[in-house]
Amino acid sequence: MHRAAHYDGAAMTQLPRADRPGISIPQAAALLAHLGFEIVHGDRPGDAGRANLLVGLRATPTLEHFDPERVTYWIATGGRGRLTELSRETELPFDGDFSWGTLRVVDRLEEMNAFLTFGGRLRVAAHDAGLTIAVFGSSGPIVRWSGHSQPVDSLTGYVGAFFARLMIPIDFRPGAEAQVAAASPEVLYAAFLADLHGRLRAEREAGAISSDLEHWVERETTRIDALAGGAHQDGIDLLERLGLEPGA
Repeated sequence: MHRAAHYDGAAMTQLPRADRPGISIPQAAALLAHLGFEIVHGDRPGDAGRANLLVGLRATPTLEHFDPERVTYWIATGGRGRLTELSRETELPFDGDFSWGTLRVVDRLEEMNAFLTFGGRLRVAAHDAGLTIAVFGSSGPIVRWSGHSQPVDSLTGYVGAFFARLMIPIDFRPGAEAQVAAASPEVLYAAFLADLHGRLRAEREAGAISSDLEHWVERETTRIDALAGGAHQDGIDLLERLGLEPGA
């Protein structure tokens, strides 16, 4: 079974802060020594400033954990989302952006583990002749959605519902897909936080007890706004342009 990554003590100093590019390829290789993939601070990026999905693509399966052979993910091109694939055939090294939506890690038997992401930076490099390392890093969460060897994160339902809401204007409102594609991962994540905060506030006003999640949303809103100045208001503006009222 896939184990969740929670690091502390001396190891924590090796993980990325908000002002760093993310986990390095050698660090990722060390964490993947006996694993096919690993999620680090996936549903709580504020702890270290960044969420990371690490994937090891090996020439020979280890049969120890989960042996990925490819990863499918989305990129934004020409104002639209396009599904693309990473494998050992990908030209290396690679350093580029990935977009919001689903990440799927697939093995040779077509078993998969799926994640939801707000987008970020993808770095891919050969660690040695038999191992290619991919690091998907994001300022927002990368949450476990479904899979062969992993549980679902508590935040996943909220992220999935938000992405479903985005698809309504994308499907029916001219220009909406281009507007979402043009938004940075930080702005898209800020839009999610604004929407979720509105929903939690409405629940509290209806008599629900203020939750730890509501306090977490407030902390994350402050963090992402400091990381990408103005992201909070830009996220609200994006929702308004899409015809989506936060929390409605």
